[in-house]
Amino acid sequence: MPRKKSLDRHKRVLIIDKDDEQIKIIKDHVESYGYDVFIVNVSDLSTISKIQVNVIFLSLINCEDDKENILKNIVDKIPIVPIIVQTTQDNIKILNCFLYNRISKFFLNLVSRKQLCDSIICALREGVVPSQENEHCALDSLIAVSPAMIQVVDLARKAGDCAIPIMIQGEFGVGKKRLSRFIHESGKRAFFPFFIVNCGMIDQDKIEKFLFGDVDLQTKNSAQFLGKFIEANGGTIVLEEPDALPLAVQGRIYNFIETGKIEFFDSRGAIRLDVRLIFLTEKNLLPQVKSHVFRKDLYYRISVFLINISTLRSRSEDIPWLVHFFLQSFCTKNAIKQISISDKALSLLTKYPWIDNVQELKNILLRAVIGLKDSHLTEDRFVLLLSREGKKEREFHTETACTCYTEGKSSDTILDNLSQESIPAIGQDGEVRRLSDIEKEIIGLAMKLYRAQMSEVARRLGIGRSTLYRKIREYNIEVDSL
Repeated sequence: MPRKKSLDRHKRVLIIDKDDEQIKIIKDHVESYGYDVFIVNVSDLSTISKIQVNVIFLSLINCEDDKENILKNIVDKIPIVPIIVQTTQDNIKILNCFLYNRISKFFLNLVSRKQLCDSIICALREGVVPSQENEHCALDSLIAVSPAMIQVVDLARKAGDCAIPIMIQGEFGVGKKRLSRFIHESGKRAFFPFFIVNCGMIDQDKIEKFLFGDVDLQTKNSAQFLGKFIEANGGTIVLEEPDALPLAVQGRIYNFIETGKIEFFDSRGAIRLDVRLIFLTEKNLLPQVKSHVFRKDLYYRISVFLINISTLRSRSEDIPWLVHFFLQSFCTKNAIKQISISDKALSLLTKYPWIDNVQELKNILLRAVIGLKDSHLTEDRFVLLLSREGKKEREFHTETACTCYTEGKSSDTILDNLSQESIPAIGQDGEVRRLSDIEKEIIGLAMKLYRAQMSEVARRLGIGRSTLYRKIREYNIEVDSL
Protein backbone atom coordinates (compact mmCIF):
# COMPACT_ATOMS: atom_id res chain seq x y z
CA MET A 1 0.00 0.00 0.00
CA PRO A 2 1.49 3.38 -0.96
CA ARG A 3 2.23 5.65 1.94
CA LYS A 4 0.16 8.79 2.32
CA LYS A 5 1.96 12.02 3.01
CA SER A 6 2.45 12.64 6.74
CA LEU A 7 3.38 15.85 8.51
CA ASP A 8 6.16 14.22 10.52
CA ARG A 9 7.36 10.71 9.79
CA HIS A 10 9.31 10.60 13.04
CA LYS A 11 6.14 10.53 15.10
CA ARG A 12 5.22 7.21 16.68
CA VAL A 13 2.22 5.57 18.30
CA LEU A 14 2.38 2.87 20.95
CA ILE A 15 -0.40 0.26 20.81
CA ILE A 16 -1.28 -1.70 23.96
CA ASP A 17 -4.05 -4.11 23.04
CA LYS A 18 -5.04 -7.80 23.23
CA ASP A 19 -7.12 -7.84 20.05
CA ASP A 20 -4.76 -9.04 17.29
CA GLU A 21 -7.21 -8.25 14.51
CA GLN A 22 -7.72 -4.70 15.78
CA ILE A 23 -3.96 -4.23 16.21
CA LYS A 24 -3.36 -5.18 12.57
CA ILE A 25 -6.07 -2.81 11.29
CA ILE A 26 -4.75 0.14 13.32
CA LYS A 27 -1.12 -0.65 12.46
CA ASP A 28 -1.80 -0.82 8.71
CA HIS A 29 -3.86 2.36 8.78
CA VAL A 30 -1.35 4.40 10.80
CA GLU A 31 1.63 3.16 8.78
CA SER A 32 -0.16 4.08 5.55
CA TYR A 33 0.20 7.72 6.68
CA GLY A 34 3.93 7.29 7.19
CA TYR A 35 3.95 7.07 10.98
CA ASP A 36 5.76 4.41 13.03
CA VAL A 37 3.91 1.89 15.18
CA PHE A 38 5.16 0.05 18.26
CA ILE A 39 3.20 -2.87 19.68
CA VAL A 40 3.76 -4.30 23.16
CA ASN A 41 2.37 -7.37 24.83
CA VAL A 42 0.17 -6.51 27.81
CA SER A 43 1.84 -9.27 29.82
CA ASP A 44 5.34 -7.79 29.31
CA LEU A 45 5.59 -4.03 29.62
CA SER A 46 9.20 -3.91 30.77
CA THR A 47 10.41 -2.40 27.48
CA ILE A 48 8.01 0.53 27.16
CA SER A 49 10.30 2.96 28.99
CA LYS A 50 12.82 2.62 26.14
CA ILE A 51 10.31 3.64 23.47
CA GLN A 52 9.91 7.30 22.50
CA VAL A 53 6.31 7.81 21.37
CA ASN A 54 3.96 10.73 20.72
CA VAL A 55 0.61 9.03 21.32
CA ILE A 56 -0.49 5.92 23.20
CA PHE A 57 -3.49 3.84 22.15
CA LEU A 58 -4.63 1.69 25.07
CA SER A 59 -7.42 -0.88 24.92
CA LEU A 60 -8.56 -2.32 28.24
CA ILE A 61 -11.08 -4.63 26.59
CA ASN A 62 -10.48 -8.17 27.90
CA CYS A 63 -7.70 -6.89 30.19
CA GLU A 64 -9.48 -7.27 33.53
CA ASP A 65 -6.58 -9.16 35.17
CA ASP A 66 -3.88 -6.87 33.82
CA LYS A 67 -5.43 -3.40 33.80
CA GLU A 68 -3.95 -2.15 37.08
CA ASN A 69 -0.45 -3.32 36.11
CA ILE A 70 -0.81 -1.72 32.65
CA LEU A 71 -1.88 1.62 34.10
CA LYS A 72 0.91 1.67 36.70
CA ASN A 73 3.52 0.97 34.02
CA ILE A 74 2.21 3.77 31.81
CA VAL A 75 2.24 6.26 34.68
CA ASP A 76 5.75 5.29 35.83
CA LYS A 77 7.48 4.77 32.48
CA ILE A 78 5.79 7.06 29.93
CA PRO A 79 4.87 10.41 31.51
CA ILE A 80 3.07 13.27 29.73
CA VAL A 81 2.25 11.50 26.43
CA PRO A 82 -1.50 11.81 25.62
CA ILE A 83 -3.51 8.60 25.66
CA ILE A 84 -6.50 7.44 23.63
CA VAL A 85 -8.39 4.81 25.59
CA GLN A 86 -10.83 2.12 24.49
CA THR A 87 -12.59 0.73 27.53
CA THR A 88 -15.85 -0.26 29.18
CA GLN A 89 -18.00 1.83 31.51
CA ASP A 90 -16.77 -0.22 34.49
CA ASN A 91 -13.20 1.02 34.05
CA ILE A 92 -13.92 4.76 34.05
CA LYS A 93 -13.13 5.25 37.74
CA ILE A 94 -9.83 3.34 37.75
CA LEU A 95 -8.76 5.27 34.66
CA ASN A 96 -9.51 8.54 36.45
CA CYS A 97 -7.45 7.39 39.43
CA PHE A 98 -4.35 6.57 37.38
CA LEU A 99 -4.55 8.79 34.30
CA TYR A 100 -6.76 11.72 35.33
CA ASN A 101 -4.75 14.34 33.42
CA ARG A 102 -3.49 12.16 30.57
CA ILE A 103 -6.56 10.84 28.79
CA SER A 104 -7.30 12.73 25.60
CA LYS A 105 -10.28 10.65 24.53
CA PHE A 106 -12.50 7.83 25.77
CA PHE A 107 -14.01 5.25 23.46
CA LEU A 108 -16.47 2.68 24.75
CA ASN A 109 -16.38 -0.89 23.49
CA LEU A 110 -18.97 -0.42 20.74
CA VAL A 111 -17.09 1.92 18.43
CA SER A 112 -15.95 1.57 14.85
CA ARG A 113 -12.28 0.91 14.21
CA LYS A 114 -12.34 3.74 11.70
CA GLN A 115 -13.10 6.15 14.55
CA LEU A 116 -10.18 4.75 16.53
CA CYS A 117 -7.81 5.11 13.58
CA ASP A 118 -8.98 8.62 12.71
CA SER A 119 -8.45 9.83 16.29
CA ILE A 120 -4.94 8.36 16.40
CA ILE A 121 -3.99 9.98 13.07
CA CYS A 122 -5.41 13.33 14.20
CA ALA A 123 -3.47 13.11 17.47
CA LEU A 124 -0.24 12.32 15.62
CA ARG A 125 -0.74 15.12 13.11
CA GLU A 126 -1.72 17.88 15.48
CA GLY A 127 -0.21 16.70 18.73
CA VAL A 128 -3.72 16.79 20.23
CA VAL A 129 -6.95 14.89 19.98
CA PRO A 130 -9.90 17.01 18.78
CA SER A 131 -11.49 18.71 21.75
CA GLN A 132 -14.98 17.85 22.91
CA GLU A 133 -16.13 21.31 21.90
CA ASN A 134 -15.37 20.68 18.22
CA GLU A 135 -16.38 17.07 17.65
CA HIS A 136 -18.58 14.23 18.79
CA CYS A 137 -19.10 14.49 22.55
CA ALA A 138 -19.42 11.21 24.42
CA LEU A 139 -21.38 11.30 27.66
CA ASP A 140 -18.81 8.93 29.15
CA SER A 141 -16.17 11.68 29.01
CA LEU A 142 -18.18 13.92 31.36
CA ILE A 143 -16.61 14.19 34.80
CA ALA A 144 -18.94 12.30 37.12
CA VAL A 145 -17.40 11.04 40.36
CA SER A 146 -19.99 12.26 42.88
CA PRO A 147 -23.27 10.32 43.16
CA ALA A 148 -25.16 13.46 42.10
CA MET A 149 -23.26 13.79 38.82
CA ILE A 150 -23.36 10.06 38.13
CA GLN A 151 -27.15 10.33 38.32
CA VAL A 152 -27.07 13.35 35.97
CA VAL A 153 -25.03 11.40 33.40
CA ASP A 154 -27.34 8.40 33.69
CA LEU A 155 -30.36 10.61 33.02
CA ALA A 156 -28.58 12.37 30.16
CA ARG A 157 -27.78 9.03 28.56
CA LYS A 158 -31.46 8.10 28.67
CA ALA A 159 -32.30 11.49 27.18
CA GLY A 160 -30.02 10.98 24.17
CA ASP A 161 -32.65 9.50 21.87
CA CYS A 162 -35.68 10.61 23.89
CA ALA A 163 -38.27 12.51 21.85
CA ILE A 164 -40.00 14.34 24.71
CA PRO A 165 -38.79 17.79 25.86
CA ILE A 166 -36.08 17.92 28.51
CA MET A 167 -35.60 20.51 31.23
CA ILE A 168 -32.14 21.07 32.74
CA GLN A 169 -32.17 23.08 35.96
CA GLY A 170 -29.24 24.44 37.93
CA GLU A 171 -27.41 27.54 39.10
CA PHE A 172 -25.29 29.71 36.84
CA GLY A 173 -22.05 27.97 35.85
CA VAL A 174 -22.94 24.36 36.67
CA GLY A 175 -22.74 23.30 33.01
CA LYS A 176 -26.31 23.27 31.69
CA LYS A 177 -25.38 24.25 28.13
CA ARG A 178 -22.52 21.78 28.07
CA LEU A 179 -24.79 18.97 29.21
CA SER A 180 -27.40 19.88 26.59
CA ARG A 181 -24.75 19.60 23.88
CA PHE A 182 -23.64 16.22 25.23
CA ILE A 183 -27.24 15.00 25.11
CA HIS A 184 -27.57 16.16 21.51
CA GLU A 185 -24.25 14.61 20.46
CA SER A 186 -24.92 11.28 22.16
CA GLY A 187 -28.07 10.44 20.21
CA LYS A 188 -29.28 9.97 16.67
CA ARG A 189 -29.59 13.76 16.21
CA ALA A 190 -25.82 14.29 16.55
CA PHE A 191 -25.30 15.10 12.86
CA PHE A 192 -28.26 17.47 12.64
CA PRO A 193 -28.36 21.17 13.67
CA PHE A 194 -27.93 22.24 17.27
CA PHE A 195 -28.97 25.77 18.31
CA ILE A 196 -28.87 27.52 21.69
CA VAL A 197 -31.30 30.44 21.97
CA ASN A 198 -31.10 32.74 24.99
CA CYS A 199 -34.69 33.93 25.23
CA GLY A 200 -33.78 36.74 27.61
CA MET A 201 -31.34 38.36 25.18
CA ILE A 202 -33.77 38.80 22.28
CA ASP A 203 -36.36 41.57 22.27
CA GLN A 204 -39.84 40.26 22.99
CA ASP A 205 -41.26 41.72 19.81
CA LYS A 206 -38.64 39.88 17.73
CA ILE A 207 -38.37 36.48 19.41
CA GLU A 208 -41.43 34.97 17.71
CA LYS A 209 -40.13 35.66 14.21
CA PHE A 210 -36.64 34.55 15.28
CA LEU A 211 -37.97 31.15 16.37
CA PHE A 212 -40.81 30.49 13.94
CA GLY A 213 -39.83 32.61 10.96
CA ASP A 214 -42.04 34.44 8.52
CA VAL A 215 -42.91 31.81 5.94
CA ASP A 216 -45.67 31.70 3.33
CA LEU A 217 -46.17 28.09 2.28
CA GLN A 218 -48.02 29.23 -0.86
CA THR A 219 -44.96 30.87 -2.38
CA LYS A 220 -41.55 29.61 -3.42
CA ASN A 221 -39.82 32.83 -2.48
CA SER A 222 -36.37 31.78 -1.25
CA ALA A 223 -35.85 35.06 0.60
CA GLN A 224 -38.32 34.15 3.34
CA PHE A 225 -37.01 34.12 6.92
CA LEU A 226 -37.25 30.49 8.02
CA GLY A 227 -36.68 30.77 11.77
CA LYS A 228 -34.77 28.46 14.08
CA PHE A 229 -37.43 25.74 14.26
CA ILE A 230 -37.30 25.09 10.52
CA GLU A 231 -33.51 25.45 10.42
CA ALA A 232 -33.16 22.91 13.25
CA ASN A 233 -35.33 20.22 11.63
CA GLY A 234 -33.97 16.82 12.67
CA GLY A 235 -31.85 18.37 15.42
CA THR A 236 -32.15 20.19 18.73
CA ILE A 237 -33.10 23.67 19.94
CA VAL A 238 -31.99 24.67 23.43
CA LEU A 239 -34.12 27.44 24.95
CA GLU A 240 -32.29 29.24 27.73
CA GLU A 241 -34.37 31.27 30.21
CA PRO A 242 -37.73 30.17 28.76
CA ASP A 243 -39.61 32.24 31.36
CA ALA A 244 -38.50 35.35 29.41
CA LEU A 245 -40.65 34.28 26.45
CA PRO A 246 -43.90 36.19 25.83
CA LEU A 247 -47.01 34.14 26.64
CA ALA A 248 -48.04 34.07 22.97
CA VAL A 249 -44.72 32.49 21.99
CA GLN A 250 -45.01 30.03 24.87
CA GLY A 251 -48.38 29.06 23.41
CA ARG A 252 -46.88 28.35 19.98
CA ILE A 253 -44.16 26.21 21.57
CA TYR A 254 -46.81 24.28 23.51
CA ASN A 255 -48.77 23.67 20.30
CA PHE A 256 -45.62 22.44 18.57
CA ILE A 257 -44.91 19.98 21.39
CA GLU A 258 -48.49 18.72 21.19
CA THR A 259 -48.78 18.40 17.40
CA GLY A 260 -45.24 18.36 16.01
CA LYS A 261 -46.26 21.21 13.70
CA ILE A 262 -45.73 24.94 13.57
CA GLU A 263 -48.72 26.85 12.29
CA PHE A 264 -48.53 30.10 10.36
CA PHE A 265 -50.95 32.99 10.57
CA ASP A 266 -53.28 34.26 7.84
CA SER A 267 -54.30 30.69 6.90
CA ARG A 268 -50.91 29.96 5.40
CA GLY A 269 -51.04 26.40 6.68
CA ALA A 270 -48.72 24.39 8.92
CA ILE A 271 -45.51 22.46 8.55
CA ARG A 272 -44.52 19.27 10.40
CA LEU A 273 -41.04 19.26 11.93
CA ASP A 274 -38.85 16.91 13.93
CA VAL A 275 -37.15 19.09 16.52
CA ARG A 276 -36.20 18.06 20.04
CA LEU A 277 -36.48 20.84 22.65
CA ILE A 278 -34.25 21.27 25.69
CA PHE A 279 -35.07 23.99 28.23
CA LEU A 280 -32.41 25.50 30.52
CA THR A 281 -33.32 27.40 33.66
CA GLU A 282 -31.49 28.60 36.76
CA LYS A 283 -34.58 28.32 38.93
CA ASN A 284 -37.77 26.38 39.51
CA LEU A 285 -40.38 27.72 37.09
CA LEU A 286 -43.35 26.86 39.30
CA PRO A 287 -43.44 30.32 40.98
CA GLN A 288 -43.57 31.86 37.47
CA VAL A 289 -46.51 29.58 36.71
CA LYS A 290 -48.34 30.70 39.83
CA SER A 291 -47.74 34.36 38.99
CA HIS A 292 -48.99 33.75 35.42
CA VAL A 293 -45.66 34.65 33.84
CA PHE A 294 -45.22 31.12 32.52
CA ARG A 295 -47.96 28.97 31.00
CA LYS A 296 -49.14 26.14 33.23
CA ASP A 297 -49.81 23.75 30.34
CA LEU A 298 -46.33 24.31 28.89
CA TYR A 299 -44.69 23.87 32.30
CA TYR A 300 -46.28 20.47 32.82
CA ARG A 301 -45.24 19.34 29.34
CA ILE A 302 -41.57 20.35 29.64
CA SER A 303 -40.95 19.33 33.26
CA VAL A 304 -41.65 15.62 32.73
CA PHE A 305 -37.99 14.81 32.03
CA LEU A 306 -36.14 17.00 34.56
CA ILE A 307 -32.37 16.91 35.07
CA ASN A 308 -31.22 18.90 38.09
CA ILE A 309 -27.49 19.69 38.18
CA SER A 310 -26.23 20.21 41.72
CA THR A 311 -23.96 23.09 42.68
CA LEU A 312 -20.23 22.42 42.55
CA ARG A 313 -19.87 23.21 46.26
CA SER A 314 -22.26 20.34 47.07
CA ARG A 315 -20.27 17.77 45.03
CA SER A 316 -16.68 18.45 46.01
CA GLU A 317 -15.64 14.94 44.91
CA ASP A 318 -15.78 16.16 41.31
CA ILE A 319 -13.45 19.12 41.84
CA PRO A 320 -10.05 17.32 41.64
CA TRP A 321 -11.05 15.65 38.38
CA LEU A 322 -12.34 18.92 36.93
CA VAL A 323 -9.07 20.63 37.90
CA HIS A 324 -6.96 18.01 36.14
CA PHE A 325 -9.26 18.04 33.11
CA PHE A 326 -9.02 21.82 32.69
CA LEU A 327 -5.25 21.82 33.16
CA GLN A 328 -4.74 19.00 30.67
CA SER A 329 -7.07 20.64 28.18
CA PHE A 330 -5.29 24.00 28.49
CA CYS A 331 -1.84 22.44 28.01
CA THR A 332 -2.95 20.37 25.04
CA LYS A 333 -4.64 23.26 23.24
CA ASN A 334 -1.66 25.55 23.78
CA ALA A 335 0.98 22.86 23.03
CA ILE A 336 2.83 23.35 26.33
CA LYS A 337 4.25 20.97 28.90
CA GLN A 338 1.71 19.39 31.23
CA ILE A 339 1.12 21.40 34.42
CA SER A 340 0.92 19.61 37.76
CA ILE A 341 -0.73 20.79 40.96
CA SER A 342 0.23 20.21 44.59
CA ASP A 343 -1.97 18.26 46.99
CA LYS A 344 -2.34 21.34 49.23
CA ALA A 345 -3.50 23.47 46.30
CA LEU A 346 -5.95 20.78 45.27
CA SER A 347 -7.27 20.57 48.82
CA LEU A 348 -7.74 24.35 48.90
CA LEU A 349 -9.71 24.30 45.65
CA THR A 350 -11.81 21.38 46.86
CA LYS A 351 -12.84 23.18 50.04
CA TYR A 352 -13.56 26.56 48.42
CA PRO A 353 -17.31 27.42 48.15
CA TRP A 354 -17.59 28.08 44.42
CA ILE A 355 -20.44 30.58 44.10
CA ASP A 356 -20.42 30.53 40.30
CA ASN A 357 -19.65 26.81 40.14
CA VAL A 358 -17.60 25.24 37.34
CA GLN A 359 -17.30 28.50 35.41
CA GLU A 360 -15.62 30.18 38.38
CA LEU A 361 -13.33 27.19 39.00
CA LYS A 362 -12.16 27.21 35.38
CA ASN A 363 -11.59 30.97 35.50
CA ILE A 364 -9.44 30.74 38.64
CA LEU A 365 -7.41 27.85 37.22
CA LEU A 366 -6.62 29.62 33.97
CA ARG A 367 -5.73 32.83 35.80
CA ALA A 368 -3.35 30.82 37.98
CA VAL A 369 -1.72 29.24 34.94
CA ILE A 370 -1.20 32.51 33.06
CA GLY A 371 2.27 33.80 33.91
CA LEU A 372 3.31 30.60 35.69
CA LYS A 373 7.12 30.39 35.54
CA ASP A 374 7.39 26.63 35.98
CA SER A 375 5.02 23.70 35.43
CA HIS A 376 3.77 23.26 38.99
CA LEU A 377 0.88 25.00 40.72
CA THR A 378 1.20 25.46 44.47
CA GLU A 379 -1.17 26.57 47.21
CA ASP A 380 0.32 30.08 47.28
CA ARG A 381 -0.65 30.59 43.65
CA PHE A 382 -4.34 30.31 44.56
CA VAL A 383 -4.47 31.99 47.98
CA LEU A 384 -4.36 35.53 46.60
CA LEU A 385 -6.75 34.77 43.73
CA LEU A 386 -9.32 33.16 46.00
CA SER A 387 -9.04 35.87 48.65
CA ARG A 388 -9.82 38.45 45.96
CA GLU A 389 -12.83 36.45 44.83
CA GLY A 390 -14.01 36.13 48.43
CA LYS A 391 -13.68 39.88 48.84
CA LYS A 392 -15.82 40.47 45.76
CA GLU A 393 -18.51 38.20 47.16
CA ARG A 394 -18.49 40.00 50.50
CA GLU A 395 -18.72 43.32 48.67
CA PHE A 396 -22.12 42.26 47.36
CA HIS A 397 -23.35 42.76 50.91
CA THR A 398 -20.97 45.32 52.41
CA GLU A 399 -19.89 47.82 49.77
CA THR A 400 -23.04 49.88 50.08
CA ALA A 401 -22.65 49.92 53.85
CA CYS A 402 -19.03 51.08 53.50
CA THR A 403 -20.21 53.94 51.32
CA CYS A 404 -22.58 55.01 54.08
CA TYR A 405 -19.69 55.13 56.59
CA THR A 406 -17.96 57.72 54.42
CA GLU A 407 -21.11 59.79 54.58
CA GLY A 408 -21.19 59.60 58.37
CA LYS A 409 -24.05 57.09 58.49
CA SER A 410 -24.21 53.86 60.48
CA SER A 411 -24.06 50.65 58.43
CA ASP A 412 -26.80 49.24 60.65
CA THR A 413 -29.25 51.68 59.11
CA ILE A 414 -28.56 50.90 55.45
CA LEU A 415 -31.44 48.45 54.99
CA ASP A 416 -33.77 50.71 56.93
CA ASN A 417 -32.85 53.65 54.71
CA LEU A 418 -33.44 51.70 51.53
CA SER A 419 -36.67 50.21 52.81
CA GLN A 420 -37.99 53.74 53.18
CA GLU A 421 -37.74 54.05 49.39
CA SER A 422 -41.17 52.50 49.08
CA ILE A 423 -42.51 51.78 45.63
CA PRO A 424 -46.20 52.72 45.53
CA ALA A 425 -48.67 50.65 43.54
CA ILE A 426 -51.07 53.61 43.25
CA GLY A 427 -50.03 56.64 41.22
CA GLN A 428 -50.61 60.32 42.01
CA ASP A 429 -53.73 60.20 39.86
CA GLY A 430 -55.25 57.59 42.17
CA GLU A 431 -55.01 54.84 39.54
CA VAL A 432 -52.99 51.62 39.62
CA ARG A 433 -49.57 52.22 38.12
CA ARG A 434 -48.33 50.31 35.10
CA LEU A 435 -46.51 47.08 35.93
CA SER A 436 -43.54 48.10 33.77
CA ASP A 437 -43.08 51.32 35.78
CA ILE A 438 -43.09 49.41 39.07
CA GLU A 439 -40.68 46.83 37.68
CA LYS A 440 -38.29 49.55 36.54
CA GLU A 441 -38.21 51.07 40.02
CA ILE A 442 -37.68 47.68 41.70
CA ILE A 443 -34.73 46.94 39.42
CA GLY A 444 -33.29 50.38 40.14
CA LEU A 445 -33.65 49.82 43.89
CA ALA A 446 -31.94 46.43 43.66
CA MET A 447 -29.14 47.96 41.60
CA LYS A 448 -28.56 50.55 44.34
CA LEU A 449 -28.66 48.00 47.15
CA TYR A 450 -26.17 45.62 45.51
CA ARG A 451 -24.03 48.31 43.87
CA ALA A 452 -24.84 47.11 40.33
CA GLN A 453 -23.28 43.67 40.94
CA MET A 454 -25.25 41.99 38.18
CA SER A 455 -25.05 38.37 39.35
CA GLU A 456 -26.32 39.28 42.80
CA VAL A 457 -29.04 41.62 41.50
CA ALA A 458 -30.35 38.93 39.16
CA ARG A 459 -30.24 36.30 41.90
CA ARG A 460 -32.12 38.51 44.37
CA LEU A 461 -34.76 39.42 41.78
CA GLY A 462 -35.16 35.78 40.77
CA ILE A 463 -34.37 36.34 37.10
CA GLY A 464 -31.54 35.34 34.78
CA ARG A 465 -28.67 37.74 34.18
CA SER A 466 -29.44 38.06 30.48
CA THR A 467 -33.05 38.93 31.37
CA LEU A 468 -31.72 41.59 33.75
CA TYR A 469 -29.51 43.09 31.02
CA ARG A 470 -32.44 43.10 28.60
CA LYS A 471 -34.68 44.90 31.08
CA ILE A 472 -31.95 47.45 31.84
CA ARG A 473 -31.79 48.24 28.13
CA GLU A 474 -35.56 48.20 27.78
CA TYR A 475 -36.11 50.61 30.69
CA ASN A 476 -33.01 52.68 29.85
CA ILE A 477 -31.66 52.36 33.40
CA GLU A 478 -28.39 54.29 33.85
CA VAL A 479 -26.00 51.77 35.42
CA ASP A 480 -23.01 54.14 35.61
CA SER A 481 -24.94 56.61 37.76
CA LEU A 482 -25.63 54.07 40.51
